[in-house]
Amino acid sequence: MTIFLVTLLEGETILLIAGILAHQGLLNIEFAILSAFLGSTIGDQIFFHLAKQEGYDFVKKFGYLSAVLPKAEKLVARYGTVIVFGARYIYGLRTALIVMCGLAKMPLLKFTGANIFSAIIWAVSYGFLGYLLAESADALTGLKEIEIFLAVGLAVIAVIFWIIRTSRIKPTVENPKQEK
Repeated sequence: MTIFLVTLLEGETILLIAGILAHQGLLNIEFAILSAFLGSTIGDQIFFHLAKQEGYDFVKKFGYLSAVLPKAEKLVARYGTVIVFGARYIYGLRTALIVMCGLAKMPLLKFTGANIFSAIIWAVSYGFLGYLLAESADALTGLKEIEIFLAVGLAVIAVIFWIIRTSRIKPTVENPKQEK
């Protein structure tokens, strides 16, 4: 359930940790991947629909989105539906890119198809990457305990990075279509 909830927003780190824990036998890797797939797909669909329905009023509610939206807008304009695939691998811009797809009124079927396909690839690749990292650490050291330290270290780094990132960003975007 935790994997599902975290991947509604982002989730690379939690999925890597889940892969590490699966290698230790503490989680089922298939269940972790399925949870991440469902969470990330549903989360992106929600953000897409909210942005498509509410427009820039939705963006104003989130300072971080407002700050990175200009960059996301350029990427969506340049790459169209293809950006949905890349969004999962551009850390820090995933949600902004999905929101921009909604603001750009990308067709629902195109977005949903790209979203589902990219979520499958993303969940499998990150889940097994975590698993293989743990397997490599085990093969190199022979100590399974290092996996726990690796998982905790990843979690701590992710939390610190998130705190720093969100505390320094100021909203900067207004609706460019509004008359001043």
